[in-house]
Amino acid sequence: MRPLFDLRGFSAVLYKEWIHVLRDRTTLILALALPTLQMLIFGYAINTRVEHIKTAYYNEDRGPVSIQALNALAASQEFDLVREASSRRQLEADIIAGKVHVAVDVPPNFSSDVHAGRPAQLQVLIDGSDSNIAQEAFSSAALVGQALSAQVQPNTAVTADIINVRPRMLFNPALRSANFLVPGLIGLVMQLITVFLMSLSIVGERERGTLDQLLVTPIGSTGLMLGKIVPYVTIGFVDFLLVLLAMVYVFQVPIAGSVPLLLALAVCFLFAALGIGLIVSAVAQNQLQAILMVFGFTLPSVLLSGFFFERELMPLIMQWFGLLIPLTYFLEILRGIVLRGAGLDALWPQVLAMVTLGLALVIVASVRFARTAS
Repeated sequence: MRPLFDLRGFSAVLYKEWIHVLRDRTTLILALALPTLQMLIFGYAINTRVEHIKTAYYNEDRGPVSIQALNALAASQEFDLVREASSRRQLEADIIAGKVHVAVDVPPNFSSDVHAGRPAQLQVLIDGSDSNIAQEAFSSAALVGQALSAQVQPNTAVTADIINVRPRMLFNPALRSANFLVPGLIGLVMQLITVFLMSLSIVGERERGTLDQLLVTPIGSTGLMLGKIVPYVTIGFVDFLLVLLAMVYVFQVPIAGSVPLLLALAVCFLFAALGIGLIVSAVAQNQLQAILMVFGFTLPSVLLSGFFFERELMPLIMQWFGLLIPLTYFLEILRGIVLRGAGLDALWPQVLAMVTLGLALVIVASVRFARTAS
């Protein structure tokens, strides 16, 4: 039996291991570069302060006080007036489509009521999907109304607010955080599972030598890729159904929109996510490299896709990087259908971008494998 603290051969094993590490330059570069890159992304992307909330407005009054009210909202750090609606219906449509988080409706006779000393109501519609943004919008709208009342009230002795801000919470009136996080978690889990399955499967075949045997057959590179993808899309779709059932019956998050549309778009997302796995498997030479690459892609996906933090609060370059992640579009689709009941007419830009990105990933992976086979 060997003694517990027998250091014989330590220097030889240490030398052998350093030689192995230094020769595998790709793994070494990934191990050294990923922490710094992740720290840079984290430092620039994370912003917990809620401000510059995208806001639409419909001014039916057009009077001086209504313009003053809208200017007061725009002057605050909390609201950005980005869209002017032509009707009340369009205000709600903009929120359902995810174009804005807040919609302000200035009713007719608003200015005349204020000048006559009568209480004037300002309707503020708030998307309650994200409880953090909704709470900030709710309190900020009330504060703006109070400050505006103090400015326009002719009699300073009157303490009641002449401008009555009436916030109305849409889609998630109870402000349950699970309603926002659980649909996003579904997309994140599905991306992680499918990318891992796809990348480790092909890299494992490369290490066993079976992939080389496939590459010398008459099978086309795109046919090989699609043949690899379809089984994992099936597995991913079954997983999606299971987590969707858990969302509805365990976490009590109802689906407000079309379930068939959600299932169809989930299949599109799975193809896009598996395209990422194909890219990883086309670059990685062993499973350790594949795991590091998937890890390096997953954490930016959490931050830059809008899973936790609003993308509008990030630096512009981080928003651009987020556009290269399929999860960014699928999160908007998930939350749009599940929480706001959005249809394809409202979500088609996200669907088009996700499908285009998925096709591009599969094509790039096919070209990479074609070069490997030649």
